[in-house]
Amino acid sequence: MPELTSEDISGLIRGYFKDAVSQSIELAYILPRDHLYDQAGEIGSLKQRMLELEALLAHRSWPASVQSEAHELLGTILPEKLAPASERFQQLCQGILRADHKNARILAAMLAGKFHEVAPQDPIFVGIAVNEPPPVPGDGTTAPAEQTLASVATLFHAYKAKHDWVAKTAADANRVLALTKSIIGEKKLFKTLGIDDVKAVRDAIASLPPNYVKVAANKGFSPKDAIKANVSGPTLALKTQDKYYTMFRQLLIWGRNEGYIDKVPGEGVKLAGSAKVDAGGNRKPYSREQLQAIFASPLYQGHQSETTRHKPGPALVRDGKFWVPLIALYSGMRMGEIVQLLVTDIKTQDGIAYFDVSTSEGEDKTLKTQSSVRKVPVHKVLLDLGLLDHAHGLARMFPEIKKGEDGYYSHNFSKWWGRYTRQIKVSTKDTAFHSFRHGFKDALQAVEAPEYISKALMGHSDKDVHAGYGSGPTLSVMKKTIDKVVYGIEPVIAEIGSNG
Repeated sequence: MPELTSEDISGLIRGYFKDAVSQSIELAYILPRDHLYDQAGEIGSLKQRMLELEALLAHRSWPASVQSEAHELLGTILPEKLAPASERFQQLCQGILRADHKNARILAAMLAGKFHEVAPQDPIFVGIAVNEPPPVPGDGTTAPAEQTLASVATLFHAYKAKHDWVAKTAADANRVLALTKSIIGEKKLFKTLGIDDVKAVRDAIASLPPNYVKVAANKGFSPKDAIKANVSGPTLALKTQDKYYTMFRQLLIWGRNEGYIDKVPGEGVKLAGSAKVDAGGNRKPYSREQLQAIFASPLYQGHQSETTRHKPGPALVRDGKFWVPLIALYSGMRMGEIVQLLVTDIKTQDGIAYFDVSTSEGEDKTLKTQSSVRKVPVHKVLLDLGLLDHAHGLARMFPEIKKGEDGYYSHNFSKWWGRYTRQIKVSTKDTAFHSFRHGFKDALQAVEAPEYISKALMGHSDKDVHAGYGSGPTLSVMKKTIDKVVYGIEPVIAEIGSNG
């Protein structure tokens, strides 16, 4: 084997960088002309990518995709593979990551219109021109660029994040798309995706260890590395696998609908166990016995202290932990909708107090779907318990509930509720906080509430053609309906009021 020099490796790295920048110039020309393009989102993703690359460089960690790229580059000048542990191979892997990092910075600068910042500052790339003009439209000497998996994924995410997804869903999708590009390859032409690619993504999702998509990927472990190290270990929960695989399938379907591919590849490829997800994915409502146990527990009848709620005692703290389950029980609102409530979200119209479930710019709130925006009258039981006395000031209703690591107020509360229900022996595999919402729906059916009122109260979209006419049920009609909701545990609830 001919001896490789440092100059040989530098030449490969600089060539790799030139090719990458050339593709970025093309993207910077094409993306802003697409009506689905989200400038802030794309630049934000590039900056996040830069942070990830810096972490890899700091730990001298070369993901499998980088090592594969290194072998491919070396194959242009060597007849056989170079040992991964060799100094030259390590130099090349580091150079590839440096090139990817600088290329991400250059593309972000071009998308932001800051062309004075595109000159590479890394010593190995100094002097490489990055201001070459993109191909002239209609130039017969240059074939139009075909969309790659990476470019279509970017357009797909921008469109869905703008029109369909809340922030959490967009973040989950971003991780799934990153996984997809790692498994298939960013540069693969989207129109050439086939059944083998679909199987590869499906099998990767089914074999990854828990939390890989959220945690391990940021530490430099490639999916293949993680799967190899997890031969007999636990995998993602089946429900999570189904969610991630469904997101991947949405990319393919959207790509077909937008004309980037003729048909959806691998339409018959299923995730093992998906039928079980369909059959058992829904939570059950809390039973009357469970509700009675919850509201007769120390949280509502007296506990040791603010930090010890599951043991009986003289304290009765009426904060978010006290109110959120009660509001869920008598409103059917989602946990995320309740914990982010502002004091000003409890309003009055024609003498009727109601929850204004909505979002406005600067309020730091999110909703699941557009149909989630609604008015929910405050149930008479909540009024009798003194909820309106708790709603004072101009801040959040429950300021003691802090954001979790995912940026959502529901994160920490959900964990606390799971612990509490286990401590009071109410938790089951079929029930969770969302069971309050299921129970509320059943309670509406029990009082024979019309379907259009139930949908309005719960924030479900009504696809009936008649739903597009009029402004929906009045607040007074919804108030009469919601006050009819009972669970047969009202005597226990009344004791809470007497204790207060």
